[in-house]
Amino acid sequence: MYAHSTEDVSKVLRFCNAQKIPITPWGAGTSLEANPVSIYGGVCLDLSRMNAILEIRPRDLQVRVQPGVVLQELNKRLSKHGLFFPPDPGAPCTIGGMVANNAAGIQAIKYGPTKNYVIRMEVVLANGDVIHCGTNAMRTSSGYDLVHLFIGSEGTLGVFTEITLKLAGLPREVSAATASFPEIPQATKTVVEIMQAGLSPAALELMDPVTVRDINAFKNLSLPELPTLFLEFRGNGSEVMEDLQLTQEICEGNDCKGYQIAIGREERDRLWEARHHAFYASAAANPGKRAIVVDVAVPISRLPEMVEVARRALAEHGLQGPILGHAGDGNFHVGIFYDDTQEGKAKANTVNNTIVFRAIELGGTATGEHGVGMGKIHFMQAEHGKSYELMKEIKRLLDPNGILNPGKIF
Repeated sequence: MYAHSTEDVSKVLRFCNAQKIPITPWGAGTSLEANPVSIYGGVCLDLSRMNAILEIRPRDLQVRVQPGVVLQELNKRLSKHGLFFPPDPGAPCTIGGMVANNAAGIQAIKYGPTKNYVIRMEVVLANGDVIHCGTNAMRTSSGYDLVHLFIGSEGTLGVFTEITLKLAGLPREVSAATASFPEIPQATKTVVEIMQAGLSPAALELMDPVTVRDINAFKNLSLPELPTLFLEFRGNGSEVMEDLQLTQEICEGNDCKGYQIAIGREERDRLWEARHHAFYASAAANPGKRAIVVDVAVPISRLPEMVEVARRALAEHGLQGPILGHAGDGNFHVGIFYDDTQEGKAKANTVNNTIVFRAIELGGTATGEHGVGMGKIHFMQAEHGKSYELMKEIKRLLDPNGILNPGKIF
């Protein structure tokens, strides 16, 4: 059903709770882990029509929105005030979905994930009660941090009906660069050195040769089919150029075979459009196959080791797939493409488990930005230990009848 107001959401939740009917919030459906899929039936609560930008407060660098507002539409409106909401997953997702999933994306290395920007929320609980948590102040140390409890909860603790975000100013200059390397270890070593040097790229993305090949075919580009870094810097003109030059020195110190600077937004947008379409490009290169998307994040110093673990695991099981991701903060993805057979699926699951459990052993996480949904549940105990039981207790406290998006996270 479609909700149009907080009152609608409250009434539906109160009824479903009394009748013990499952209810699953839905935004734009761009999730990669089946987070908003109603696996036990019941009510799918579509919030896409609650899409009003309720209040823009430029002087406070804040905006108050309903959950169905689409990210790109929000930033289009905010740009008139010289502001933007930085997290950028690269999909036409809703703000409610981004908050429910704690979305991040290519700019997280500089700006951080969604949780860094949510300061106040209106939430409808399982029994229909409406609560407000957080404040319009930029900081608070008053009581428990309920805002961050709900962020990333994937609709399992409550339904968001209003969200207040803090914003950032649009940068004056933006420039991107690409750097190609003979082998992946040189590219991943460069990532670590750039971060250790104190440089602050707005984005630092890694693509292996498979990813570059697929993008070239899909977008009609001619990038060198080598391990490649995409970088972006923001600031004033002199700062941007200085950062680009220092980055070039680090890249060339690791045997970089091509460092290309794309000055200005048009060239930058062309490069990032290609990066955002990387998964679609790989899917087009593997017709008829299914895919598991790995979403691990590890301490930055462990990134070279983890990428090598992924490469070996794919090779050992005769599978192909792109390795790419937000390398600057240790978050990377592997698209494990496999034949739609029992044997193919078993191989893909083995590769997935090998990568994820190793990431957890190294102090990392099973999911850096996609959320748990259904696909990551079997890693939760290994990652969280006894604290996973505490999460279950919190879930039971706020949703004693288990109606809110059942089958996700737990």
